[in-house]
Amino acid sequence: MRHRLSPWIAAAALVAATAADDVQAQPVEPRLDLLQRSSPATTRGERKLLLGLAAAGPNWWAVGEMGLALRSADGGKTWVQVPLPTAVMLTAVTFADERHGWIVGHDGIVLHTADGGALWNRQFDGNTSNAQMLAALREQVQRAAAVSGGSDAAKRSLELAEDRVGDVEAAIKAGPSRPLMDVAFFDPQHGFVVGAFGQVFETLDGGKAWSYVGQRLSNPEGLHLTAIQRTPSGALFVTAEAGVVFRSDDRGQTWARSSTGYAGYLYGVVASTGNTLVAYGFNGNVFRSTNNGQTWTPGRKVADKSIVHAQRLADSRLLLVSQSGQLLVSSDDGASFAALPKGLKLGRVAKTLIGTQGELLAAGAGGLVLDAASLKDKLP
Repeated sequence: MRHRLSPWIAAAALVAATAADDVQAQPVEPRLDLLQRSSPATTRGERKLLLGLAAAGPNWWAVGEMGLALRSADGGKTWVQVPLPTAVMLTAVTFADERHGWIVGHDGIVLHTADGGALWNRQFDGNTSNAQMLAALREQVQRAAAVSGGSDAAKRSLELAEDRVGDVEAAIKAGPSRPLMDVAFFDPQHGFVVGAFGQVFETLDGGKAWSYVGQRLSNPEGLHLTAIQRTPSGALFVTAEAGVVFRSDDRGQTWARSSTGYAGYLYGVVASTGNTLVAYGFNGNVFRSTNNGQTWTPGRKVADKSIVHAQRLADSRLLLVSQSGQLLVSSDDGASFAALPKGLKLGRVAKTLIGTQGELLAAGAGGLVLDAASLKDKLP
């Protein structure tokens, strides 16, 4: 069977994992069904654990623990809570335009708004995702069992497929507990969500229906998928554990798999100029590709902590942000990075957002921190 979720996937590397022996020593309490609860009201939302950020026209959004969603209409100076129909950990938020947005999180939750965030409705959750994955993986087992010849490769494929079926069957018994980690949309109709244990779901109708499409990726191990991102060229990239990157050039219909040669987690890909890409991840590691992700050159460690976010700036330089709030910039398409003297005043950063005036908003274990000074003033 597949390994347990890593501490990063379980809580985006921001909540310390409890030792297994300690967990077993504690009495088991009835599970509180956060999926079905509404988000609790709070007056201290800006200080809570927040993992996802997005901009939608004049509004900024932040999402995180216990179904918390915050909206700012003044560039992050003040925030108001928006009630949601769930209390699970939320991991990411995106908007296809100013009105149509999606939030994803633990227990396979997908929430949607069609009115700019005034009202959010549930579209999908882990109960449906588990059922879809089980049906698809059982078909995979049947196909693998039908392969003639009995080669070692065929036997291995069958074993992996059977293991993944067992994992989903166990997950169904445990409930809708598998998290979704990221969401990306081409337009208000066509989008994808990805998550732990190889979850990939697609919608073609704005989320009225979601379909499991994980079989399109060459992912027989069921690798945990950490992020899905669009590049300016229109390509889609999905990053995963084991240093794996998946790329699609046809809006997610077919995917190519590549490896950075790294054994750890990757948390995203950022496009530089031409066909140059930088993948970033755990423990400050970065990797560079000059052929649109077909092959990768190992980079060096550029930070002591994980790189959790990256962005291409207006002047084509690349900005990386580490979990400790360190800012690193590259002026040579990711061949090298230099640390800026002043970082973000927030430890354990999960996500950042750059405003129209160059201001930096950081979200993480300490809540939200806004650095109103223009990013231009920080850059060399």
